[in-house]
Amino acid sequence: MENRKDEEQWEEESPEPEPGEGGPEDAETPQSTPVAGSVNAREEAVSGAADGSDGAGFNEGPEPSPAEQFADSARTQAGAAADALRRGEFMHNAAVDINADGDDRLIALLCYVTQMLIPLVMPILVLLSASSKKRPFQRFHAIQSLALMTTFIVFGLLLAVSLTIVTFVPVLGWLVTVLTVSCLIPLLALMGYLALAYYGYQAYQGKRFAIPGLTSFLQDQGWI
Repeated sequence: MENRKDEEQWEEESPEPEPGEGGPEDAETPQSTPVAGSVNAREEAVSGAADGSDGAGFNEGPEPSPAEQFADSARTQAGAAADALRRGEFMHNAAVDINADGDDRLIALLCYVTQMLIPLVMPILVLLSASSKKRPFQRFHAIQSLALMTTFIVFGLLLAVSLTIVTFVPVLGWLVTVLTVSCLIPLLALMGYLALAYYGYQAYQGKRFAIPGLTSFLQDQGWI
């Protein structure tokens, strides 16, 4: 009996915990904290990346290299030359240079016609001569004729490589090679000779003219 009375008295005297005073249930209840990767934060990050407003500015990509610019200009002018040839236009903007004397006209003629026998030599000699800078008419035609013959040579090398590859095809490859060597190559060579003779004659008349595609390409590179 005395023990029971003591227990009842202890229960009456012991204070009950008030709500929010750190009882066991309150200690185990986690506090709600804001999540760093919330939906709004993710949406802002995505929209900022899409708009390029990340503080570093929008990256437009690297500029084309000189080799890429050279190739792009070559492709563009090759297309322009092909269009002009289909229309039957072999030169543009022909005009007589009143400052070109007899020697200038003769040298300009030789820059073209001598390449029928000895390619590249005459224009190079003209460009290496001491009087080249003082003779702009000679220099213009030397550069233009040199570029024209270089184009013929590059085209011939590409054709030779293509024929070499085609020869590995049985029967059909040999047939294509024979027809190309016997018909197409002589025709192309004749057209090249006629072009050199035609441009040489125009140069001997004291004319400055633009070869479709080629002269524009040389001007884009700053060579003439």
